[in-house]
Amino acid sequence: MSECRSCNERIVWMKTSTGKNMPVDAETLEPGDDEKTIFDTKRHTSHFSTCPNAAQHRKPKDA
Repeated sequence: MSECRSCNERIVWMKTSTGKNMPVDAETLEPGDDEKTIFDTKRHTSHFSTCPNAAQHRKPKDA
């Protein structure tokens, strides 16, 4: 468990189905979720969708 660098909310890093790391709101974890649990859009909430400062963490799009 860690904290978002910009809003200080508790987050957990989970793998997506493609193997990328994604910050997830910690309160959306369920009993039994661990470091091997894959991010599931029906159960977990991406912190990118709830962080008020998400834009500052996005990578710029290629021109």
